[in-house]
Amino acid sequence: MTNRSQALYLRVFSGATDFQRWQSYYVNQAITLDSKAWNYHPFTVDAFTGGSTPGERFTLQVPATNEAVETFTYALGLNWLCEVKMYEFNTLVTQTGPSASQVLIASVFGEVVEVRGGFTSLSVTLGSGLAPVGAQAPPRTYTTALVGTPLRI
Repeated sequence: MTNRSQALYLRVFSGATDFQRWQSYYVNQAITLDSKAWNYHPFTVDAFTGGSTPGERFTLQVPATNEAVETFTYALGLNWLCEVKMYEFNTLVTQTGPSASQVLIASVFGEVVEVRGGFTSLSVTLGSGLAPVGAQAPPRTYTTALVGTPLRI
């Protein structure tokens, strides 16, 4: 008899720099996966449920902690990327950390394109900065990080 569970891992990054690595399964624990530390921060993602298709936008829901607000404010303004991975594993093997037998069953990747929220939660929309149809310029917001700081006299 086996008990199956899924653990979600969220990486917020730009290039080779990781700004956040969160996991939402091992409550109040920092765990190690692929030789990197992953801190506990609860979140959900709608990309693995419902009727989303490849290339479509998907949404992360996170509590509106200071850490999350700061991370996703910077991510939106500086065009950071997010990667979410879902692993499945047998809960009878271990509950203290990721086991070597866990299997990657799904992953999604996107740019932070919108952040909304209130006092208790944030809704972070991830998607592509490229236009879904045609050869026009990508529908993205140009920031000073992309263009530069204007000259002021």
